[in-house]
Parts: sequence; structure tokens; C-alpha cells
Amino acid sequence: METSTRFLSFLLYIYMILLPIIPSKFKISNIPFNGDVLVALLIVSYLIMIVIFKTVRNRFVNGLKDFFSNYLTIFISLLIFIMFISISYATDKKVALSESIRFSTYGALFFIIKYELNNKYISNNILKLYIYIVTLVSTIGIFEYILGIGFIQKSEHGIRTRIFSTLENSNNLGAFMLMGFFPIIMLMLNEKEKRRKIYLGIVSLLTFMNIILSFSRNAWLGLAIGSVILSLTYSWKIILGMGGLGVIALLIPQISNRLLEFTDRSQNLSRIKLWDIAFMMIKDHPLTGVGNGNYRVMYDIYKLKYKKKIEYYPTDNFHTHNVFLKIQCELGLFGTMAFVGVIVSIVANVVKFIKKVDTKFYKVFYTGFLASIIAFIFMNVIDNFFSAPKVIAFFWILVANFEGILYKNQEN
Repeated sequence: METSTRFLSFLLYIYMILLPIIPSKFKISNIPFNGDVLVALLIVSYLIMIVIFKTVRNRFVNGLKDFFSNYLTIFISLLIFIMFISISYATDKKVALSESIRFSTYGALFFIIKYELNNKYISNNILKLYIYIVTLVSTIGIFEYILGIGFIQKSEHGIRTRIFSTLENSNNLGAFMLMGFFPIIMLMLNEKEKRRKIYLGIVSLLTFMNIILSFSRNAWLGLAIGSVILSLTYSWKIILGMGGLGVIALLIPQISNRLLEFTDRSQNLSRIKLWDIAFMMIKDHPLTGVGNGNYRVMYDIYKLKYKKKIEYYPTDNFHTHNVFLKIQCELGLFGTMAFVGVIVSIVANVVKFIKKVDTKFYKVFYTGFLASIIAFIFMNVIDNFFSAPKVIAFFWILVANFEGILYKNQEN
């Protein structure tokens, strides 16, 4: 393995380890040190190596040719292009620029993994390291619950402590755990070696408990949807096992009370109002949107137009709680078309990958990941995890990893 590849892979591993652990606004002597800084370091290092090393430069050129001839990466490029165009008409251009750059970094991360870090050894390490990270984060979550650490939520159905581990938000924890749950379950079911099977079984249980104890309703919904998908694509026995765990979980009063809130109008009213305001923006700006990230900028203006009284006053970091509404109201019709193209291409490509790949480890992991992807998409209908760096970065890493394996196999 070349020194440049080894160094870049080392930076990627560090990024994967530290991203979910260190706080988003962590500083060392007033100097920011977080996931954004680490991924920027990885990208800058790659650009320097393109200049210095001819082999890296050749792979970069070949990667560019593939990048603009592949449906998924064409849609990613189009979405980034629309984001930057939207800066020109956004009310707050600084916010639009910031969000456009952030998404672009995921595009760059995707490019580096697919075209530079597609070595089989690195691909294996990415998946194994991901499982270890899920293990660590889920273990911290369980200790939080035991120690009574978390967000105290009060409602007419009771008081509960919602854990968030190192993800800073209970909903983020639920989404993060859901993404890893189905691949790890699949690996456990197909593992023959006893010690590894026990380890994977423990991790599966830890992730399941974190999903439940996050008390995230959309994570619970994603768990149900993913179980159905995996039952259809792998074995109907999955739904029986998950159903059994669900029945056991219902015996816990806090969980059964939380389920009652799925249909509690008072619990859903704030989201509905946010969606209504998004629809108002869409009506006024159907083709172009209001500019990337500018939903929260325009919120106060549209709140005055809203006929019903709004009692929900979000923080500065609020969002539409629906990624499709966010894209449509901020980037318009063409942005939505590009985004839907990205999602459809990812699902189609992972199905293609599962059918074509010979390595059992990859086939089993990504069979579970397919269920996670579909569940994750449904979760984003009632929330928006594409704006949660600690969650979405791992989504792009795992997608880029299987894309890199496909690309490498085509090269060979």
C-alpha cells in the first residue's frame, strides 16, 4: 500500500473515531477541534497529495471520469451545484454558503473513499471500525441510562429519561443506532465462529436497547420498517424475533406510554406547524426555494403570515423536521429532483452491489444496510438527519465504501 493511501486512511480512521465522541463545538485553547476540522484536514491532505504524487493524480483523473458518468455522483454534483446557485438569491448568504460547503465536504469525502481508499484492506477496516464505534457509543448509552444521565422529558403520559450517549441528541442517537443495527444483526446471524457470534449478539442487543431507551419515536418507527424490509429480503423469521422483543419492551410502562404519544396531537402539533410554514415557502418559491439553509432565516417572516397561533418557538438550530420539505422549500423543484435522484440511486446501487459482490462479509453487511437505508429514508420524513453531522457522515462513509468496492472490481 502506498504511503499516501496509508496516511489518508489513517486520517479517515481518526475522523470516524473522534466524530461521534468529541462535542460538536469542542475547542482546544479557543481553536475549534471537531468533525468539521478533521474532515477538512483529510480533504486538504488529499489535494496536496494530488499535486505531489503522480499515482494519486492518475487515480483522481480516472475518478473524475467515473464521477461524471455515474448516476449517483451526477445527482450529487447537481445537488451541490444547485446549493451554490441558491446562495445568489438567499436572504442570508452566509448561512447558504455554510450549508453548501458542509454538504460539499461530504461529496469530497465520498470521492476520496470511493476512488482513493477503495483498497480491500481499507474497506474491511472501515466496516470493522464502524462496528467498534457503534459498540462504544451504545455502551456509553447504557451506562448513561444506569446512572440516570440524559434528557428529562415530561408529558401527560409520564416522565422519562432519554439517553443520548455522545450524539448530543436522543433522536440522533436513535438514528445512529438504527443505521448500525440491521448490518450487525445480519453479521451475527451469519457468523459461524462462536466468540465473534457472541460479540455481535451483544452489540446487537446494545444497539437495540439504545434505540428503545432513546425514546425516539421515529427511531422506533424506523426499527419497525427496517424489520419488515429485512424480513422480505432475507428471512421472515426476522419479524418474529423483532416482534418478540417488541412485546417484551411493551411490558415496560415508560415504553408503552411513549407509544401512546404516536397519536397524541399535542406531541405532533409543533412539527405540523413547521411543515405548514415550509408549505407556505414552497407555494411562494416553487422553482427556486428560499436558498440553502434559509428556512430558519425566513421562519419569523412566515410565522407572521401563519393564520393559526404558534406556541412553538424553536432554537436557532431548528429545521423543517422533514428533509424532503427542507430541500423543496430551500432549493426548489430542481433541488428536490436531484435529491430524490441521489436517494433512488443509492438504493438501486446497494441492491446491485449485494447481487454482484462475492465476499460474504460485504454481502451480509450490506443486506442489513439496505434495510437501514430504507428505514432511514422514512425517518427523514418526520425529521431531518441529513443535517446531523454525527449521523449523516457515517451514512456517506458506508455508501462510499460499497461504491468504492464496486468501482475497484470494475477496474480489475
